[in-house]
Amino acid sequence: MELVADSNRIIASLIKDGYSRRILLSRKFSFFTVEFGLKEVMKYKALIKKKARINEDEFNSLMKILMFKITVLSEEDISKNSINKAIEIMKEIDADDVVFIALAIEMQNIPIWSDDKHFKKQNKVKVYTTKQLAGFL
Repeated sequence: MELVADSNRIIASLIKDGYSRRILLSRKFSFFTVEFGLKEVMKYKALIKKKARINEDEFNSLMKILMFKITVLSEEDISKNSINKAIEIMKEIDADDVVFIALAIEMQNIPIWSDDKHFKKQNKVKVYTTKQLAGFL
């Protein structure tokens, strides 16, 4: 199953060896995200290391393993049409997540993996939570 990974799920995978990490490393799923998602991860790098109780080398090693499973696309790879649709969908919800919706639309409406409740406020793109995906493991 192909999914767009929200940056918070990547962060959760880095912090704890739990369901998020197992899902991300599972062969049952293929993940995509946008460069913005990785920038979000790096923005919280210090907090991630602190919460995970890992050092720089451990963070880099884990990030390398996780990124082997995630295809990262540039926002420039997303058509203007998909971006405009995503803006329309998310304008009243959360503008920061437009790129994730746009990527899902661009990739023929593949689902998004997120535990953020605001994604559930829209009904144009399917959203799976960690709990739902854990059921596929």
